[in-house]
Amino acid sequence: MSRLCSLLSATSLATVLAALAPACGTSDAAAPPAAPKQAQPASTPDVKALCVEILTRNRTCTDQYIPALVDLRAKYDRPSGIAADVAANRDAVIAQAKTEWATDSQPAAITATCANITSQLGPDDQSDLAPAQACLAIQDCAAYTTCIMPHFEKRFAK
Repeated sequence: MSRLCSLLSATSLATVLAALAPACGTSDAAAPPAAPKQAQPASTPDVKALCVEILTRNRTCTDQYIPALVDLRAKYDRPSGIAADVAANRDAVIAQAKTEWATDSQPAAITATCANITSQLGPDDQSDLAPAQACLAIQDCAAYTTCIMPHFEKRFAK
């Protein structure tokens, strides 16, 4: 697994994926009042598909996403030593990350990464997926990256 893959470890994406489950409820104006929402069965989101969509979008936004990810990793020094590497030569770290990301962001690699990540998610990890899923609607890569990175940071800050 490349160093960039370690940057995208299950522990970091679990929070992003946890932020992606949509609230799936509709109402019918002609229907009588419904039972409380907790009594309604929720549809299960396809978390793996959502993971694939996020990583694919991250690939589309590589020029904004990779520097933001490198900076986030440096802030929390994950993996250990990256903060010093970034302090010494941020541009070189970003260049190396982009080189690794060129392979790690291919469809088969994304599918494998998401299969690994989603196999480790518990029921509680799906509790607030809607905010991160909403980021996918943002077309501008800089704005998308600004939106998605706090979801990654939640895990790093633990």
